[in-house]
Amino acid sequence: MRLLKALTRSLGVLPVLSAAILLSSAGSVAASNGANPLLCFDGTTDTANGQTGGAVYGGVCTRTPNGAILDNSVPVGSGDYSGVYYKTSSLSGQLLGNVTQLSFNYTGVPTAGSPRISLPIDVTGDGTTDFYAFIGAFYCNDGAGLVDPIHDSTCTIFYTGGPVSGYPNWAAFVAAHPTWHVGATPFVIADDAGLWTVSNVHLGEQQAARGNKNDCKKGGWMDLERKDGSSFKNQGDCIQYMNTGK
Repeated sequence: MRLLKALTRSLGVLPVLSAAILLSSAGSVAASNGANPLLCFDGTTDTANGQTGGAVYGGVCTRTPNGAILDNSVPVGSGDYSGVYYKTSSLSGQLLGNVTQLSFNYTGVPTAGSPRISLPIDVTGDGTTDFYAFIGAFYCNDGAGLVDPIHDSTCTIFYTGGPVSGYPNWAAFVAAHPTWHVGATPFVIADDAGLWTVSNVHLGEQQAARGNKNDCKKGGWMDLERKDGSSFKNQGDCIQYMNTGK
């Protein structure tokens, strides 16, 4: 019960607030190519933009070439947060059993709730997010800083109202809820005190289309992936893939 209370407090601090922020804001930082870049959101920016209902929050998200720095190390409010998302996700509307990619790498010391994937759940398939499932680094870690519930059978899946101990892995979660869908806008968030980097964030982002090498330019390579889900090292790597498929 103590574990459940800790998880509920930590994992459930901002699900509704975060959803509102993501749907109402373009994010604090975006790449210049206008494709489907990884976007930042954080308490500092949302407070400054008047999107927190008068509450004051801290937390700073800063984009990096392959992800972002999530910095909640300087306390400001009672629920500081920072995170990343894609404005458009191919996961939205998918049955849980059809999700094949959901992961990120990280550095930093994980807490019971940070960093984590917050996955919107649509129970009835009507396009409305009913609540969130949580896949946190603390309970899903291969020992090398990878959170990958689809391929790591040791990743525990939690959601408010679910089993106290969570589901032991993604397969068990899907088997228990075969008709549930992914709702709008999955995101990675940290809302505990700390400092983390996240990279190779896979939340249903845009795949690179062969031949469209212009999509790699002006930072666009940072927000594309190969068909197998791997990320590009730089613009040249992206252009090579466009030209050769390798």
